[in-house]
Amino acid sequence: MSKHKLSASSLSTFLKSPKAYYYRYIARLDPIQQSVSTFDHDKLAGSLWSTFVDAFYKGVAEQENTSTTLNKWHEQTDGWVPDKQKDPLTKALESWAAEYYQKFRPDDGCRNGSEKFVENKRFLGYLDGLSHDGKTVHECKTAKKAQQLSEQLWKVQNSLQVKLYAVLTQATGVCIEFSWKTAPYGIFRAPIANVSAEQLQRWEAELNALADSIYLLGDNPDNYPCHPDGCCITSPFMTSVCSYQALCDMGLSDATKIGYRPKQHRQA
Repeated sequence: MSKHKLSASSLSTFLKSPKAYYYRYIARLDPIQQSVSTFDHDKLAGSLWSTFVDAFYKGVAEQENTSTTLNKWHEQTDGWVPDKQKDPLTKALESWAAEYYQKFRPDDGCRNGSEKFVENKRFLGYLDGLSHDGKTVHECKTAKKAQQLSEQLWKVQNSLQVKLYAVLTQATGVCIEFSWKTAPYGIFRAPIANVSAEQLQRWEAELNALADSIYLLGDNPDNYPCHPDGCCITSPFMTSVCSYQALCDMGLSDATKIGYRPKQHRQA
């Protein structure tokens, strides 16, 4: 098996379900149909919001940026996202867009240019942005506000994704921004969390140990067990199932491949 470079998404997938990691990153299969049950609408809203913030820092005017984002949202959710799931996210996007232009400025120093592709010999990542001095990672998250905001913030600041981005950029700080998906909608930008050289060393060692474990498994599907707790995501409104459940149930046959397509490479 070639030692392909690992992203934060692939590492997180492996930790949640090694079998899902195998299907997505070794067999390289993606589900063809998007589904509300696998929270694809949430992922889409988050992706469009990242693009909106990116355009903001490129100097795109408010009306143009908002209109483009909402048009893409309606086009890409048409026919498969029920109003019950779509309407709250539509209101959230509208609220975030208005607040962002009131609260921040493209030249505020939080981000220099657009999304950044970064890599080293083992890892790669697409981070939302870097500060003007190149020392602070800026990441935008769409989330439901937790009662204990400090704990929610700490969890993201110490997430595998942020650790990977900090290591790849040798960052000395992390700036996390939340956009709340539930009313009252709003934007919260946390103060910059400092990252020490010692932290970077620990995080890099942790990531390398995880990569070593993955590479040792090779390309034999039997080496990648299905983690039962990784098969379902439970929310207050629904319980979803892993998008690779059909392959686990029926195997990699021609019949089951009807529902999957070759995974597309993201453009750097």
